[in-house]
Amino acid sequence: MFKLTSKLALSNLIKNRTLYYPFALATCIAVAITYIFMSLTFNPHIRDLRGADSIQFVLALGVFVVSIATGVIVLYANSFVMKNRSKEMGVYGMLGLDKRHLLSMVLKELFLFGVVTVSLGLGLGLLFDQLIYAVLLKLIHFPVRLVSTFQLPVLIGTIVFYGLVFAFLMFVNGIRILRFNPLQLSKERISGEKKGRFLKFQTLLGLISTGMGYWFALSVKNPLSAILIFFLAVLLVILGTYLLFNAGTTVFLHILQKKKTYYYQPNNFISVSNLIFRMKKNAVGLATISILSTMILVCLTVGVSIYAGSKNFVDNTAPADFNITGRSLEQADVAELFQRFETESQSQIKKSHIYYYRTASIDSLANNQFNLNKTEGKIQKVPFGVLLVFSASDYQELTGQKLDLADQEAAVWSASGSIEEGKDLQVEGQNWKIKELLKQDFAAGRLPNSYQMVTRQLFYMVVKDPEQVQIPQTKMNASQVYGYLDVDGDKKTLEDYEEKLEQIAKEIMSGFTDSSKYIQIIGRQRVQTELYSLVGGVFFIAIFLSVVFLLGAVLVIYYKQISEGYEDRDRFIILQKVGLDQDQIRSTIRKQVLTVFFLPLIFAFVHLAFAYHMISLILQIILGTYNFGLMLMVTLGTCAAFLLVYILVFTLTSRSYRKIVSLN
Repeated sequence: MFKLTSKLALSNLIKNRTLYYPFALATCIAVAITYIFMSLTFNPHIRDLRGADSIQFVLALGVFVVSIATGVIVLYANSFVMKNRSKEMGVYGMLGLDKRHLLSMVLKELFLFGVVTVSLGLGLGLLFDQLIYAVLLKLIHFPVRLVSTFQLPVLIGTIVFYGLVFAFLMFVNGIRILRFNPLQLSKERISGEKKGRFLKFQTLLGLISTGMGYWFALSVKNPLSAILIFFLAVLLVILGTYLLFNAGTTVFLHILQKKKTYYYQPNNFISVSNLIFRMKKNAVGLATISILSTMILVCLTVGVSIYAGSKNFVDNTAPADFNITGRSLEQADVAELFQRFETESQSQIKKSHIYYYRTASIDSLANNQFNLNKTEGKIQKVPFGVLLVFSASDYQELTGQKLDLADQEAAVWSASGSIEEGKDLQVEGQNWKIKELLKQDFAAGRLPNSYQMVTRQLFYMVVKDPEQVQIPQTKMNASQVYGYLDVDGDKKTLEDYEEKLEQIAKEIMSGFTDSSKYIQIIGRQRVQTELYSLVGGVFFIAIFLSVVFLLGAVLVIYYKQISEGYEDRDRFIILQKVGLDQDQIRSTIRKQVLTVFFLPLIFAFVHLAFAYHMISLILQIILGTYNFGLMLMVTLGTCAAFLLVYILVFTLTSRSYRKIVSLN
C-alpha cells in the first residue's frame, strides 16, 4: 500500500498542476523573499555601514512582517487547493481507500511539494541575494558593490521556518481528511458556504465599523496621535470590509431583486441571481482581495512618499553644511565658535550668518488674536500652533528682500492662511498693524524647523525688533539663536570639519557657568547618511511588502477564477438548454465577472482616499514636513500603476475562467 499511495501522491501533483502551479510559484517567491530579508538583516557587511543600527532595525521588523505575511499566503493556497480537491478525495474513499491511506497519500504529496518548492525558493533567494543587497546599497546612497552574502545560519533558519509551516499544513490537512467521510468530501467543493444569517444586522454593523474607521481617519488633527489611531482605524475598516462583502453586497443585490423593472430583464436576472450565489460563497475571498489591495496602495504610497520626501527632511533639519543651535545660547557664543573654527581649521568659509528669533506656543487663534501658552513646566498637550518672530534685517538676509517696518508694524505669514487681512494682529494685548501678508514660507530650507513634526499651524511675524513682541518667558516659549556655516570640501573633509566643530564647541561649553546651556552641531552630511539609511530601508521593505501582498492578491484572484469557472460552467450549460443564446451568455459572464473582481478595487481606492489625511500626518512626523503636491502626485501615480497591474492580473487569470466556462 505504501507504493500505491506514493504513486498516487506523485500522479496527483501532476494531474492537479492547474491548482498546484500558482501554489508552487507563491511558495517559491515567499521562501526567496524570507531568505533574502533574513540574509540582509544578518549580513555582516551592513555592520560596516554608517547608520547600520537603523538599517538592521528596519530590516528585522521587515523579517517579522514578511514571515507572517508569506506564511499566511502559503496557508491560504493550501486551503484552497485542498478544498478544490475534496471531490477527488471523496471518490478515492468510495473506491476503497480508507482514511489512513488517504492521510498517507496527502502527507506524501505535501512533503514532496514542500521539498521541491522550498528548495527552488532557496535557490532563487541565493541567486538574487547579492543583487538585492546591491539594490539596498543604492537605495541608502552607499557605493554599490557585489559581495558574498551567503550565511549558513540564515539558510538553516529559513528551512526550519518553512519546515514548521509545512508541518502545520500537514496537521491541518490530516484533520481535514480524518473529519469528513467520502460523501461529505465529494460534496464539499460544490457545497459553498451556508446561507448567511442576520444579513441586515451584519450590514448595519459593517457600515458602522467602516464609518467609525473613516471618521477616526478624518478627524485626527494631532500628528503624534495619528500612528496609534491609524491602527485602530485599520482594524475597524478591515472588520467593516468583511462584513459589507459578506452581508452588505447580498442585501444590496436582494434590493435589486425586488425591483421588478430591473430584475426581470434577461441579463440582469441571470447576473443578479449568480452574483447573489457568488457573494454568499466568496465574500471572504473578495474582502481579502480588497484588504490586500489597500495594503499594497498604502505601503507604496508611504514608502515612495518617504523616499521622495527625504530631501525635504534634510533641508528642513540641516539646511546648511553645519547648523549650530542650542539652549540659552547667545549670539556671541556662536560667533566665537565660527571665529575659532576658521582659524584652527584654516578652512575657507563660503557663507555664514547668525540669526536671532523668538518662538511661542499658541493655544488658540480667533479673529487675528493669538492666545499664547503660559504654562510652566512640561508640555501637557500638543499646541494648536507655533509662532516665530523674526527681525526685518534677518528677513532681508534670508530672502534678499527689504521690508520697511515701523514700530508696531508686522509682515505676517500663515501656513494655513488663517490670518485675516485688514485686521490688526493681537499678541498678548498688543496690537500689530499687518503691513503685508507674506505669500511664501521664507524660512523653509533656510532655518531648521522641527515644529512641523508637531503641527501644521505655523505663523511667522517679521517686525522691526523681536524684543518688542510681548511673549511670556516659559519653557514652552524661548529665544532662539541659529548659526550656519557653508564650506568647501568633499564628504571626508566635511566629516573632519564636523569633528573639529564639535571639539571647539566642547571647549567653549566647558567655560559655561550655566549647566543647562549647551551648543549642538548638526552636520548636513551626517543627517543625510543616517536618514538615507533609515528611509532607504523603509522604502526597501515597502517594495517587498507590496510584492508579498500582490502575490497574495494574485493568488486569491486566480483561485477564485478557477473555482468559479467550474461552478459557473454547469449553470450556463443549463441556461443554454432553456434558450439563452451565446451572445447573452457572454454578456452575462462579462457583466458578473467585471462586477465581482473590480468591486474589491473600488473598495481599496475608497479606503485609501479616507486614509489619505492620516497618512499625511504620519509622513509629517517622519519627515518633519508635509509636501501636499508631492504626496498627491505619489498617491495618484501609485493608484494608476496598481490599476494597470490589477487589470493585467485580471486579464491573465480570467483566461483560465473563460476556457473552463467556454460552451463551444
